[in-house]
Amino acid sequence: MRTFLFNMPGKLKSVLWGEKWLDIFLYMLFISFFIAPFIDSPAVRLLTSLLFSLLMIAGVVSMSRHTSIRMLATLVACLAISLRWLKHIMPNPMIVKLGTLAILVFMIMLTVVTLTKVFRKGPVTSHRVKGAIAAYLLFGMTWSLLYGLLDQILPNAFNLVAAVDLFTPERQETLTYFSFVTLTTVGFGDITPTHEISRMFVVMEALIGQLYPATLLARLVSLQLMNQGEDKG
Repeated sequence: MRTFLFNMPGKLKSVLWGEKWLDIFLYMLFISFFIAPFIDSPAVRLLTSLLFSLLMIAGVVSMSRHTSIRMLATLVACLAISLRWLKHIMPNPMIVKLGTLAILVFMIMLTVVTLTKVFRKGPVTSHRVKGAIAAYLLFGMTWSLLYGLLDQILPNAFNLVAAVDLFTPERQETLTYFSFVTLTTVGFGDITPTHEISRMFVVMEALIGQLYPATLLARLVSLQLMNQGEDKG
């Protein structure tokens, strides 16, 4: 992996380590998490796993120029990808739990990297705006994985109106819906947290859903004003 990263063609390296990667990442997120679930079939689920694997590989490449961070991201990504594919062959509870945990850790790392690319100094470009949207989607997906993990290890962590069997993709999709309803603070009330720990994380997500857009807008405006001042100077 290390040799591959340093021997990549210059143009490809600039895309994966630059702001254009934010565009690619946003499109892959949209396809893998918002289109595929509506076309429910074994073939589409395999395709979703393939897209997710590619997304994680792209995330590893763009994670950081520091070798230690890339190595850690590579280990987590390899574990998450292996467990996700193994789940198609042996969908037992332990594999599902470990896979959810590995993907959750990687998504947290990916969220931090995306936010770093969005909020760092420099001109406000369309790539950066798309990255900000991707980061918002990542918040929802990361919390949905967290809810899925809590649902798997805590009894009655959530009150799901539709009784969906545990450890199934349908149940995770239901929690993804709940995560984005919470993030946008819509709160339909059809799904509620019933455990102290799950309630705590729901409150945290709702706060981020309120604070992130305001913080993002303030940061982008300040970056644009700073860039305009440098151009005039």
